[in-house]
Amino acid sequence: MKKPDRNAIPTILLAIVILLLVVTALIGISRFWRGADPERTDMVVEAIRKAAVQCYALEGSYPPDISYLKEHYGLQFDENRYAYRYEVFASNIMPEIEVHER
Repeated sequence: MKKPDRNAIPTILLAIVILLLVVTALIGISRFWRGADPERTDMVVEAIRKAAVQCYALEGSYPPDISYLKEHYGLQFDENRYAYRYEVFASNIMPEIEVHER
C-alpha cells in the first residue's frame, strides 16, 4: 500500500486559503460598487435641482421639463443609465425630482 504524501495536505490547505481570500475580495468589490450607486443617483438629483433653482433665480419660474434644462442650462447626465421623474406642479413651486438607475 502507498504511503500518503505529506506535502499534499499543506498544498491543499494553501489552495483553500487562497480560494477563500479571492472569494472574500470579490464579495467586497461587489459590495463597494453597489454601495456607490445611491451616491451617483443623488449627484444626478442634485445637478437637476441646482439647474432648476438657477433657472428660477434667472427667469422667475421653474423649467417645465428636463429638456429645457439641457438646452438652456447645460445640464448633462446619461439618460441610458438613469431614469428620472420631473414633475412640475406650478411654475413657482419646486418640482419633484426622482432619479433611479436603470
